[in-house]
Amino acid sequence: MRTNTFFLFGLFAIVSLCAGCGGGGSTVGPAGNGPVSTGTTISGVASKGIIKGGRVDIYAPPASGDLGSKILLKSTSTDQSGGYSANLGSYTGVVLVEVSGSYTDEATGASTTIAADAPLRAAQVIGSAGGTVTASVTPLTELATRKALLGTVLTASAVQTANTLVSNLFQFDVVGTRPVEPGVTAMNAASQVQRDYTLALAGISKQAATAGSVGAVLSTWSQELAATNRLSSTSVTNLQNSVTSFLADSTHNLTGVSTLPSGVADIGKYTGTLYLATQGSATAPVKSIQVTLALPTGVTVKQDSGGNALVSLTGVALQAAAPAVNNNSPGTLILGIISTPGFGLGQFAAITYVAQPGTIPVAGDFHVTSQQITGFDGTQDFDISTATVVPVLP
Repeated sequence: MRTNTFFLFGLFAIVSLCAGCGGGGSTVGPAGNGPVSTGTTISGVASKGIIKGGRVDIYAPPASGDLGSKILLKSTSTDQSGGYSANLGSYTGVVLVEVSGSYTDEATGASTTIAADAPLRAAQVIGSAGGTVTASVTPLTELATRKALLGTVLTASAVQTANTLVSNLFQFDVVGTRPVEPGVTAMNAASQVQRDYTLALAGISKQAATAGSVGAVLSTWSQELAATNRLSSTSVTNLQNSVTSFLADSTHNLTGVSTLPSGVADIGKYTGTLYLATQGSATAPVKSIQVTLALPTGVTVKQDSGGNALVSLTGVALQAAAPAVNNNSPGTLILGIISTPGFGLGQFAAITYVAQPGTIPVAGDFHVTSQQITGFDGTQDFDISTATVVPVLP
């Protein structure tokens, strides 16, 4: 009998956070009558800077999803902070919010108008009636809406996928976050993601002065998302340079911010998940795995606020003890797992990674440089040489 020793490099627990929209949506009715629905309220901020007194039209696509026959649900207007709110009753499904009106361009100070026949748009999905759903309307939600559209058809799955993708690349929820007035008072009262959003919009305005229009900027980005689901490194650099230029403009920058925030510096990075799985055959349950993974250039393992690598057990290893992880060497991840009574072959770990702008890894870019898989047959430990660890991307 031979026992293998595994060097575990520090344990940590992975806590998954789940965020959602809505909730509630009813009040207590007369005795014996149960809850009474108050309907769904949709609200948000319209900004390219802040659109004050703008028109807001909220539509539903028909069952076919074809926006050529979109149905007006409600019209309202934005207030002096760009906010709007409307009660949609019991409606559920896809909504398209269109905003037109005037705003002050952050980069130039000029008064500019968004025409009613070329509005800014945001798409959102209302899963159930009741509660509040946020749908801010900005050039970034317009970008997501363009990504979601298949011709003129807008579906719930396409909306959710597009909103998630653009939010991933910009490091904040582009639909759920509310940008603020680009002035020092509003910025000081805002959260960091609100400030990042506001500065990103200012950067778009600055870049539009060179590109010719906001529409020209979005057109380039839309083409890149259609081709690769990413923004090119050139587009990301241009935007970040534009934000930096805006911050240095003492005439038009009234935000009180003078240095590029880390969130804006991270725009364009893509956060994804790589899975590890065992394949082959095994005559006994897997008792332990130690694997060394080489990461491709431009890819790092994402860390939590405590500096711990975001690695979690999944699939067949869900009941195993927390993994031991060493991510101290650049470009390398070492993962150790021990389990009693063991587990079968299959997907066993999920690694959250961050890819730099312009880097789009495939599974073959991740290389297992060493592995040791041990089984226990009830009597002794032994190497399982008939199984291998493979990286898998969804």
